[in-house]
Amino acid sequence: MKRMFVMKRKAFFVLFLVFGLSYGEAKILSSLPMKYGERLSFRIYILGQYVGNHFMQINRQTNIAGVIYPIVAGRTLTREDLRHLYDMDDRDWTIFDKRTLFPLYNERIVKEGKWEDFLKQEFVASERACYYYHRTRNYERNEMKGKLPIMDYNTLILYFRSLDYDRMSVDQEIPVSYKHRDTLYETTFTSRKITVTYKKNKVPAIQVREKGGLGIYFTMLDDENRTPYEIRIAAFYIVGFRFVDLRVAIENFQPGTTSL
Repeated sequence: MKRMFVMKRKAFFVLFLVFGLSYGEAKILSSLPMKYGERLSFRIYILGQYVGNHFMQINRQTNIAGVIYPIVAGRTLTREDLRHLYDMDDRDWTIFDKRTLFPLYNERIVKEGKWEDFLKQEFVASERACYYYHRTRNYERNEMKGKLPIMDYNTLILYFRSLDYDRMSVDQEIPVSYKHRDTLYETTFTSRKITVTYKKNKVPAIQVREKGGLGIYFTMLDDENRTPYEIRIAAFYIVGFRFVDLRVAIENFQPGTTSL
């Protein structure tokens, strides 16, 4: 947590978050489906082959300028019997604003094959900006500005889980700015209600589909937790492999118990 503040030196950014900024007409639920204590594990498939696991959890918070912010953390690991071929162990965590789902700060430890790096990212919603620093570039400041406040992967998933789809019109577009690696994507998503098989039962679900960008399809159960079910990315970048077809499927979900 010490490296994070960088963020504390710029805590005044938090005071100028523009809560009126919103993604089109999409509305966030009054009661968020995520809670402290939530844990998720997924299986990762590349080109249809099971290659590893991804884990997410929300079990920490931090105080910035007198305001409590939740922290979502993730980790991606290659399957043990494949690590001699390609060893991936990526870890990251993101501080986010529960009122807007915008990220404030992210740190990421990267280990992908022979490539290792450490990344710090500061997100400033009022500037629609992300300032990021790579260890492999001697922490020089890089700047990225979008049409909308920029999301990272963690908050993008939380954001889609938190939208009130019942208040959206059919085929309504949801504009989003998000960062993947060092590339900014300015895209739109649409949503639809579908049915999926979960634990051998047919259950209602919601799917959001990206037009352009990485070609993301995110499916979640239409339940009180908005349980993530599957993420498909048509053009996911992995060091050494370039862009590949990626599928991430839910393996286990433990709901949280305490409201954010």
